Amino acid sequence: MGFAVSTMLPGEMECRDEVGVSGLPGLIEADEPVFSAPAEAGTGLLNRGVWTLAGYGISQCVRFGSSVVLARLLAPQIFGVMVIVNGLRVGIELLTDVGVEQNIVHNEKGLEDEFFNTAWTVQMVRGALLTLLFVVVSSPLAHFYAIDVKIFLVVSLIPFVNSLHSTSVFGLVKTLDVKRRNLFECSVELLGFVTCLVLTLISPTVWALVGGTLLATAMRSIVSYRLPHPPHRLVLNRNCVREIVRFGKWIFLSSFVVYCAGNIDRLTLGRLVPMALLGVYGMARTMAEIPATLASRLGYQIVFPFLASQSGLKGSRAHHDLGAARLRISLGGALLISFAIAWADRAVNIIYDPRYREAGWMLSMLLFGAWFAILSNLNESVLLGCGRPSYSTYANGLRLAAVGISLPLCYKAYGLEGAVVAMIAAELIRYSAIAFGQHRMRWSFYRQDALCTVVLVLAVGFWMVIRKSGGMGTPWDLAIHGLFAKGESR
Repeated sequence: MGFAVSTMLPGEMECRDEVGVSGLPGLIEADEPVFSAPAEAGTGLLNRGVWTLAGYGISQCVRFGSSVVLARLLAPQIFGVMVIVNGLRVGIELLTDVGVEQNIVHNEKGLEDEFFNTAWTVQMVRGALLTLLFVVVSSPLAHFYAIDVKIFLVVSLIPFVNSLHSTSVFGLVKTLDVKRRNLFECSVELLGFVTCLVLTLISPTVWALVGGTLLATAMRSIVSYRLPHPPHRLVLNRNCVREIVRFGKWIFLSSFVVYCAGNIDRLTLGRLVPMALLGVYGMARTMAEIPATLASRLGYQIVFPFLASQSGLKGSRAHHDLGAARLRISLGGALLISFAIAWADRAVNIIYDPRYREAGWMLSMLLFGAWFAILSNLNESVLLGCGRPSYSTYANGLRLAAVGISLPLCYKAYGLEGAVVAMIAAELIRYSAIAFGQHRMRWSFYRQDALCTVVLVLAVGFWMVIRKSGGMGTPWDLAIHGLFAKGESR
């Protein structure tokens, strides 16, 4: 996965890899063992969850801080341009995603020299091809969205630069080394923020964000070799490539469908709304994705390797251990999301300048969809750990179809407010499909999900009573007024 600068830009990619950086947390000593032995199944899940939450919390504090600073230094139109550019870049990167990281984690031979280095070689070949593809399509994309072609050409270098990183970062996932991974996240986010901020102060234009992303990606690739790892060498073992492609075909389909479902709204609205409004919407979307991304990280760093290490174990002990930790996470998430829904508009008005005011109601509404995304991401990691990524592909395919059909229709009928409602409905459809897959695998947690959803609704109702009693209205008043204005104009 590609590195994203700490700008809270919509369409940015979430960095899953971590490395030590001299002078920052996560420094790796040369005499450390290459990879520590995997932890025993079922032990320490809550402890690893705490490390993941802490690391992600610090990472998001850096991202949020950079978002506030950069929003005051840069115009919304610049963020609108980056919505389009980053969205297209991620899509091109996923065109040939064979799940190198997931293969190393899932395959029993993932840390063996031949498989490990074949994966590294495949990763770099893929990166080079993606950069060439991006260069070829840069001109027509620039013409279609009326964006400077030079921006696309510079961004096209990112896939190859990112592919040069050491695959040793994937070994941390396989060995459940959550602490080291999350120490890295703090380090790499800080580096990205400093880089982007310095460039913005020098030149407060879109080039600060473009250059910051490219430089941060290069730094990540360089310092990744500070991790202890087997000697890297270029090799393409035919059997290993076959295994990578066999398991990765579903990863490719799932990744591409996830991208399309998650970015079709941005790319579609890029042709329908002014670039400044797209930048405001993109800001709200990125903030709404934070809790869902955290759930994805918890599932990916803990649930996926936990189940994968047990070779398909479906015993009651494993289900109980996972269910107990999951319930705590889901209940806490429901309470936090309800608070965020209730006060998102107030927070946006306090933190951002008036140019971003409409992000408040957008964020509040999008967080309803984020709740179902949280549950879906936790459930997807269970299916992936059981070796069934196909269900995730089907679920995200339904989500893509729902967004692709309903968003243009809802936007035409009700404007941006209707488009946001379409996004919420699509997340609910995705959750239902994944829950069906879990039920068939006998790893379902639908009772937990129902309980936590009820808690969320009751908590939101409680906060609405508080707001009404204080004469503050609802977070969606601006959107409601907009809908009435559109109705009267008709």
